[in-house]
Amino acid sequence: MIIELCPLQSVYAWFGRKAATSEYSVQQNFEGKYPNMENGRNKNPDDFFSEAEENLDRIKKSETAQAEARDAEELEKSRYRINKLEILIDVTRALNSTLNLNELLAKIIDSIIKLADTDRGFLMLANNNGKMTFRIARDKNERTLEERDFEVSYSIINEVAQKGTPLFISDLMENEQFRNKESVIDLQLRTAICVPLELDKKIIGVIYTDASRLSGDITEDDISIVSAFSSQAAIAIENARLHGALILSKENLARENRKLKQELSDKYEFSGIIGKSKSMLDIFNIISKIALFDTTVLITGATGTGKELIAKAIHYNSPRKDKKLIIINCSAMPRELLESELFGHKKGSFTGASSDKPGLFETASGGTIFLDEIGDMPQALQVKLLRTLQEGEIRRVGENLTRKVDVRVIAATNKDLGTDINEGKFRSDLFYRLNVVPITIPLLRDRREDIFPLVAHFLEKYSKKMKKGKITILPEVTKDFLSYEWPGNVRELENTIERALALSGDSHVLTKEHFPQFTDKGGINTVVKEKDSLKQNLKSVEKQIITEALSKTGGKVTKAAKLLKVSRQHIHNKINEYNINY
Repeated sequence: MIIELCPLQSVYAWFGRKAATSEYSVQQNFEGKYPNMENGRNKNPDDFFSEAEENLDRIKKSETAQAEARDAEELEKSRYRINKLEILIDVTRALNSTLNLNELLAKIIDSIIKLADTDRGFLMLANNNGKMTFRIARDKNERTLEERDFEVSYSIINEVAQKGTPLFISDLMENEQFRNKESVIDLQLRTAICVPLELDKKIIGVIYTDASRLSGDITEDDISIVSAFSSQAAIAIENARLHGALILSKENLARENRKLKQELSDKYEFSGIIGKSKSMLDIFNIISKIALFDTTVLITGATGTGKELIAKAIHYNSPRKDKKLIIINCSAMPRELLESELFGHKKGSFTGASSDKPGLFETASGGTIFLDEIGDMPQALQVKLLRTLQEGEIRRVGENLTRKVDVRVIAATNKDLGTDINEGKFRSDLFYRLNVVPITIPLLRDRREDIFPLVAHFLEKYSKKMKKGKITILPEVTKDFLSYEWPGNVRELENTIERALALSGDSHVLTKEHFPQFTDKGGINTVVKEKDSLKQNLKSVEKQIITEALSKTGGKVTKAAKLLKVSRQHIHNKINEYNINY
């Protein structure tokens, strides 16, 4: 049987046989060649192979150590890369957390210092001329630097801004291009990183960060991460700028709207009263002048013209605006109750007077009392009112004691008090005491230029109240608003708009069917005003006809004259005579 041995075993067997047959000669030969053997004797084959195996083990262990060292190095690099990526993710989230430009720039600088492991950071943005200007500077403790500390290497910044390529310098003292620059020497800089902020192939700024120490070799990973960060920062800055421009635009638009509304309010509205006609603007002017004083005012005008609104405007624009405004309609209650309401009563002064009661003059003391429909006040009460106006005192019903009151009186009537005075129905002395400042409100049909502003106001008011959104009126219907006589004045117009909206359902467009009081022809309404003479009624109709003709021709006088078959001069004369605004 043949047994095949491995080479090492064969060598071992061979050495064994030789040792057995010629031990002395082998020993003698080894001693002659290797006199320094341990203990003066030659090693036997077992010692030799043992030593060889140890050497092999040592070699194997050495290769493993080298492999482990290489693995450890790669592991450290991976850990470093992951750490940087985690930082990049965190700072990217921080950039997306705000649209406030100043906050964003601070976050960008804090982030670049953290990413690059440097001491300071600066951010410059290009102005309209492309010149770089400082926007912010921070240190590694997230503190904003003062302008006096804005000392940087402009040579590095200019290089990046002009070429648009980033610079990563781990040791400026070894860099031939920059080591002799004055700023580098003065600041004793060692590490510097400067990257462009590029958007749509345009440099919008640069980020610069440095340190007066060596912060470690800058690797390709560092370059990639910082470059990725600068791209994100450029996008974030542009978003913040656009957001800021949008906010500014909205603020400017809101400011313009407020200004326009204020201008319209100043011109067409006074404390809730709508009007742009000359007659209403004159009334606004009077209110603004007399509101500051306690002067007694008498407001005259037909029912529905807005006498109460005038009284409120006077009160709320006066020094008494923080005190009470008491409103009472003199025609709404019997004489006995009216006297008690105005002046108060003493307990037991009449049936039902179970306790003392102060009147409205006492309640309104320091403020204003508005006496609506003063023409219906009984003459006996007119005497008491006159005394109150002259002496500033009242006397309760059933009481002899007089009480001082400080009240401003505003009165209103829809009657011709001059006629009532002639007929003995109203005291002339009270009339003159009330009529210190007279205000006469014209009929709505005599100030038709106020109709459309009033329509717009009431449409907005009631569409908001009914939650209907924006409501419009068909153009062919709007002319009916001008031709209608509006016998109920502004109150009728308001009720008309409210009724139309209530009838409109889901529709956002009002048509003729929503205004049943308008005739199908939409022409001149020939309602006769009972108090006016035939001549006055004819003038009113003539004014309406000319107004409608001007409306149809877009305010063209020549075309209106041709339409009405009269001369151009005749139309001009009537416009001046009737004070027609077109």
